[in-house]
Parts: sequence; structure tokens; C-alpha cells
Amino acid sequence: MEADKSKSKRWQPRSSLDDASLRGTPRILHLLKKRGFRLREEDVRLQAEGLSRDLHLDFLMSWEDRSFAVEVKESRKFADWVFHWMARSILALQAAHRLKGWEPILAIYVESIDLRIVRRFRDQIALYAPGLWWLVADAYGSLIAHLPSGDEEEVRDLQGRKARLQPRISSQPSYASAKLSFGDLDQWLFKVLLFARSQAPGWGGPRGSIRNLAQLAKLAAVAPPLVYRWAAAMERSGYLAKQMGRVPVLANTDALLGEWRGRYRISDNNQIPCSSLFGEHADESFYDEFVSRLRRLPDNAPPYALTGHQACRLYRLKHSEARSIHLYYAGEPSVLMEALQLVPSDNPAAPVVLLQPRHRRSVFGGISRVDNVPVCDILQVYLDLYHLPDRGREQADFVYERSLGPLMRDAMELPDGI
Repeated sequence: MEADKSKSKRWQPRSSLDDASLRGTPRILHLLKKRGFRLREEDVRLQAEGLSRDLHLDFLMSWEDRSFAVEVKESRKFADWVFHWMARSILALQAAHRLKGWEPILAIYVESIDLRIVRRFRDQIALYAPGLWWLVADAYGSLIAHLPSGDEEEVRDLQGRKARLQPRISSQPSYASAKLSFGDLDQWLFKVLLFARSQAPGWGGPRGSIRNLAQLAKLAAVAPPLVYRWAAAMERSGYLAKQMGRVPVLANTDALLGEWRGRYRISDNNQIPCSSLFGEHADESFYDEFVSRLRRLPDNAPPYALTGHQACRLYRLKHSEARSIHLYYAGEPSVLMEALQLVPSDNPAAPVVLLQPRHRRSVFGGISRVDNVPVCDILQVYLDLYHLPDRGREQADFVYERSLGPLMRDAMELPDGI
């Protein structure tokens, strides 16, 4: 015990931050609250069938209309073995997501951040737990985070001063091993680069000039180091080129789209098959009434967006007569189900499927309002269609031919005015 006190006295990190006195779990909570998270419950316990002990989580928090289970881990060192040490916490967070729908956040507090190890940790998370939000903070004021409020990377030296980082891809050895995970961040950055410079319909996200990666980072609201790493992974895969030495331009878009299709199914999202309160049958009048109810939803309704076959109808790209309805939502589904007069159904071919997105930013970031209905961006619609059993591939090919294909071919050219 005396030895521990002695170590504690010798370790007195200095920081210029006004919250530098906070250590460990209190500091993690402070950082999350600064980013808009609200604490709802501490020491959360969940009963799970088949387990002799309750599932134990540190915190339950809210951000906007979403719920998050938070696990906090503290370590004096941040080394490669830390990811394996976190395995039990990650499994607990994933179990809470399955049981309650709470999104998982793993928060780590260490004495001092080693940026190289954090980047390897990020790669491991992207590979083994791509749906996990996370945050790493240290006693000197450094913070690296992948949170729904935004991605951040700020590293400070032992005096609490901002460290000088060199953002050039060629000067960062760790970027050489960067790989695409096709997770939320990869999808979002690709969509912004594809759509932002075009005036084509089918995109309601940010638009503007992208002459370099820094402008892409600003437009996408993503920390620049994360964009540089994504760009390195894209270049390594042959999907990104630099024209005039700096202008990011997409390459081999058909191959990229093929890899994305192979990794993604609409069933990757959490699904709730639903039918009308008045029965399973869905004819043309059911669709019209459903869209009419969507238009009448109040402004405070949970976020939602139409995708699949019925999104094509609103985009004036309807080819097949399929009538299935797929609707993304965020928050509590019962609110939306009541307003739309839906009930859960055991029928896998139910006329309506509510989808809680696995990659929320990618799904909701590019929503357009078409005929006063929120609709997913045209690339998301294409991907969601591709593996649907009710003529989804046929409808997806039509979308590609009429809308997405020309847009992707244009994206491989140097933008006008540069």
C-alpha cells in the first residue's frame, strides 16, 4: 500500500486544461458530458436468461434520442495487450446492445497515450467490433475518440501542450498498414467525396468543393487524421488517386462498389418486420396511406428515412412492381409504430420492415426530402436493394444505370475549375 502511495505521489502529470484535476472515471464522464451525453444510471445490471450472474455495466447514458451503455477501463499503460484485456467489456457491451438496443461505448483512461498503439487499437476495433463507439483519454489532456458526436484526435505532450503532428500520409508509417473496414466512417467519407462536388439529385448531405483531404475532413466533419488514414487505405486498395498531387479523385469505382456489395446486406441492420393494425395484406392503397402518414408525422418524431423499392418510387426511378417498404429509424421504435399504425409481425415477408441502422452516420447523413418525405441517399438505396429477394437486384441495376453509374463515372474525373 505504501509503495502504491509513493508511486501516486511521483506521478503528477501537468496539463493546461481547466479540468486537469479530474482523473480516471470522473474525467471520462466529464469528457462525455462535454460532448452532449447525459448520465441516466450508474452501476447498471441486466438479467439475461441462462446466466448465473447479472450483466454488469458502468453507466447508461443518452445522447440526442439514443441510449448508450458505457464501460470504463483504467490502465497505467496503453500497450498492444490492452485490446485483449478489453474483450470481456466489449462482449458485455455487445450483449447489452442485443438485449436492450443500447449502443456500446468503450471508454479507456490511461496515464499517457502512445499514438502508434492507439492507431493499432483503432484497426483492431474496426476489424473485430466495427459497431463499437470508443474513447481513449490520458492524464495530460490527450483525447482520441470515435463517438456519434464526432471523431476527434488531439494529442498533448507531457506538459499538456498540443503535440505537433505531421498529417502528410507519406510521413506517417502507421498509415502504410491502413485497411478499409467498410464501417460507418469509411462509408460516410466515401459518400461525401462521391456526392459533395456534384449537383446531382439523390443526396441531401454536405456539398462543396474538395481540393484536398483537409477540405474533405472539414466538409464531412471528421478529424483530419482519420481522413488521412482512410485515404491511405483507399489508395492502398486502388480506389483513390491524387491528381495534380493533392486533389482526391475516386478510382476503380465499379470494383469498390462490388466489394461493398459483398460485405453488406440490408439484413445487417436490426430489423423489425411489421404489418398494419388492420392485417398483413398490402396493396397500392396501403403504400399511399403509409406515405401519407409519414408526411403527417410531427417534427419531434424520431429520425427516419425511406429506402429500398419505395424510395425508388419517390426518386422517380421505379422499375419493378415490388411493394415491400423498408424504413430506417432511430430511437424508440414504438413511437414510430404507433404513429404509422404498425404492429410487430412474425412473418418474414411482412409488408413493412423497420431498420435500426448499423452505420447510423452513413445512413442518416445524406438524407434528402423528396415530396416531403425523408429518403436515403441514392447509393444507400442501391445497396439496400441489391440483395432484397423481391426483385431487388433488378431494381438496383436500374438505379445504377439511370442514376448512380453516371455519377460514379464523373467522380473519377478531375473536378471542373481545378
